[in-house]
Amino acid sequence: MSVFSKFSNLANLTKTNLGNLTKKDTSKILTTAFEKLSLSSDLVSITSIVAETARLLSGADGTTFVLRDKDLCYYVDENSISPLWKGQRFPMANCISGWSMIHQQPVMIPDIYEDNRIPHDAYRPTFVKSLCMIPIRIENPLGAIGNYWSQGYIPSEDEVKSLQVLANSTAIALENLELRMVLTNQNDYSKDLQSRNNELEIALNAMAHDLRTPVAGMTGLAELLRIRLGDHIDPESNDFLKAIMDTGRQTANQIEQMLSLYRATSGIISKQELDLSKITNELVNVLRPEYANRAVQFNIEPHLMAYADAPLVRIVMGNLLSNALKYSSKKPLSQIDVGLHKHDNQYNTFYVRDNGDGFDPGKANKLFQPMSRLHSQTEFAGTGLGLASVAKIVEVHGGRCHAEGKPFEGATFYFSLPRVSS
Repeated sequence: MSVFSKFSNLANLTKTNLGNLTKKDTSKILTTAFEKLSLSSDLVSITSIVAETARLLSGADGTTFVLRDKDLCYYVDENSISPLWKGQRFPMANCISGWSMIHQQPVMIPDIYEDNRIPHDAYRPTFVKSLCMIPIRIENPLGAIGNYWSQGYIPSEDEVKSLQVLANSTAIALENLELRMVLTNQNDYSKDLQSRNNELEIALNAMAHDLRTPVAGMTGLAELLRIRLGDHIDPESNDFLKAIMDTGRQTANQIEQMLSLYRATSGIISKQELDLSKITNELVNVLRPEYANRAVQFNIEPHLMAYADAPLVRIVMGNLLSNALKYSSKKPLSQIDVGLHKHDNQYNTFYVRDNGDGFDPGKANKLFQPMSRLHSQTEFAGTGLGLASVAKIVEVHGGRCHAEGKPFEGATFYFSLPRVSS
């Protein structure tokens, strides 16, 4: 009997039943969810799986699946003892799921009527007393998973971690769904053109897309195993688990870089007015764990504006900032500057400068080629795809990239994006 079958009658499930879930049951529930999500081909099945799994993991009386719809929180689905807000939309600024997405962190509220972030009038018709909201992906959340209890309750640290593992897998499932639609369209296009090269590219990227869920599942289960063993794990086993998790994260990063490069190559972009200064500051906070124990100084020029695709520009800035942090890691003080280099009637040219290891200027033309690296893996780890993604993204916006640097004296990367329409 599967864990989903064992606990399938949620309407009759008591808090005691769920409170007795073992860590083994938790792992089985998540494993089953990973398998189901990897096979899901539509939004309805994804939201249903996630809402049910979240309720099983948390022992909640109800769960909701919320997607970000521009400046609104869209309550797409729910699994609950009584109706909540399925099908409704609320402004992000007035919604606790919006708060969780904006602040990119989980939120636990033991008593909703003692928290001024809660729109109390919207909750009074419901059973909700306590809640826990988990963002679907920490960086640039796609949505949130809401968990609600009819009595005062604070989820344990293990419950929150399990819900975040589920949320991370949900983000991958949603991105896979979007990418699958793009791949299907591109596949039809390539057949029309009889393009064997396009077909090969699509096949490779489809394979990368299909690898994301099992890699995320492997990393998540390794983390759950560490939680389960706690203080009872011996140092050698802990090192093995850490190696599994590190390898999983590195593999996931390489897959993401491959897919980012493909998205840019597809040329499917949606331009809007962007504040690159704001995006950069957000990414600096997201990247903070990478430089937590280092002396790093960021100088970010305010009001850097462009007219471009927001998710793709985040990839550009994320790659350039990560590189700057990585290649300046040997300096006593890492200095990273972001600003406007020049502008013309159509484009703004921006720069990201660091005081790091630099490079041979004679090899600058190789920097933006896929799988081309100027430093060994032992010096600085990397996939060889980050700057290729940057170049391709800038190219589909009509802009150009170039870099300047000297060995041990740092590097400056320049890229141009369309100016905001006047």
